[in-house]
Amino acid sequence: MRRKRVVILLRRKNGLYLVHTKEFYPAGTYRLISGGIKPGEDLLAAVQREIHEETGLVVRIERFLGLLHYHSEWRAPDPVGGLPFASCLFAVAEEGGTLGPNDPDEPISGFREVPLQELGALAEQLEALPPEWNDWGRFRAIAHRVILEVLSEHPDATSA
Repeated sequence: MRRKRVVILLRRKNGLYLVHTKEFYPAGTYRLISGGIKPGEDLLAAVQREIHEETGLVVRIERFLGLLHYHSEWRAPDPVGGLPFASCLFAVAEEGGTLGPNDPDEPISGFREVPLQELGALAEQLEALPPEWNDWGRFRAIAHRVILEVLSEHPDATSA
């Protein structure tokens, strides 16, 4: 099991940010692009690979936004210990390509473009998912809130 992932705030050429949904998510559930970092994989290579797999776009990495550390009991395979986990947060900007998933194992079923401030509403939606999705949604929401906070405090962190 991977213990690190990248979470990517992808700014489109029109200044909006890309979120996606998958066919098995509860209806209306969208989130930032993310994916596991393979053992031994370079961090920046993981960002580029995940973008290519999930969106088909070519991007420029603009900024490392933060590192989140978790100790998630719900991910633990045994009842006595949790699984340490980390999310590396990045801001990237679209440079080219054609939007569409490239990985047949990723059941991405849709994309939306949202303004930065909508990350808070997406986090609220993730936190309010049905009980069987609640832990997953709360875990996903954290990165959305942190990215929004970082960029609200430092608006020059990415170009508009």
